[in-house]
Amino acid sequence: MKCYTTALSGTEKAVALGTFDGVHLGHQTVMEVTQTIALMENLTPCAISFLNHPLSVVGAGAPPLLTLPAEKALLASRCGIEELVLLPFTRSLADLPAEAFAAQLVRKYRARHIVVGENYTFGAGGAGDIDLLDRLSKQMGFVLHVAPKLGVSGMDVSSTNIRNLLTQGDVRRAAALLGRAYSIGGPIVHGRRIGHSLGFPTINIGIPKGKLLPKFGVYFGYARLGGRDYRAMFNLGLKPTVGSDAPTLEAHLLNFSGEVYGEAARVSFVARIRDEKKFGSREELSRRIAKDLEAARLL
Repeated sequence: MKCYTTALSGTEKAVALGTFDGVHLGHQTVMEVTQTIALMENLTPCAISFLNHPLSVVGAGAPPLLTLPAEKALLASRCGIEELVLLPFTRSLADLPAEAFAAQLVRKYRARHIVVGENYTFGAGGAGDIDLLDRLSKQMGFVLHVAPKLGVSGMDVSSTNIRNLLTQGDVRRAAALLGRAYSIGGPIVHGRRIGHSLGFPTINIGIPKGKLLPKFGVYFGYARLGGRDYRAMFNLGLKPTVGSDAPTLEAHLLNFSGEVYGEAARVSFVARIRDEKKFGSREELSRRIAKDLEAARLL
């Protein structure tokens, strides 16, 4: 995977367009169609997206991201995308007329086929839509492909719906729309070793800035560490019994022991066990952790 912030290599391309936050099932469809067209037409499969969320410039404020740039690049490569442009979304880009943006796709990025989702908009004020892009394709000489909107269990596959599910703690339904469990990765950092003192040692994972956090609570899932996946129970939140000034992410690995400071880990949220709760003592907290661990083993 080659990543760029301004322009692509000089080869002719099939281009997937979108914000692609989450790289959910709908985004994956757009990218996989792009790869298929590229193979059929002897083109390079690529995607053009953004470093920052467009609402950070044109809205009241951007939501936390489902996928940070490095995550987006990795997921796009798994869909067959070979080149990725992550444009800084600036005021000048937001004000670019739709026709000028389409012209750049052809001249600057050498797009011969363009693939979008059916709700795709572009250009200043979101004035460009599928109908305009179709008309411009005939004028500018590219071929337009529109991937259909997807639904899972009666719910549209969209980044907004996934955010809402995660903030409600419904990680199972969010995973159904994403096509994978939602995950957070970061460096393993030193904590206060409270878990060790309670008999349940944990690894503390640094939470990356700008990443959406699911509803605080206790979860079951997997922790990927050193190229292996370990079953894990983890707590995301403010640890009300012992107190924390900022959200923390701690994972107790069910089948691992050892010191891993300085390494990186990624936690995947599979199922929610319970909300965070303030207990009357550390002994009461320890007993509850033991019960949570039994539930995690069953999951």
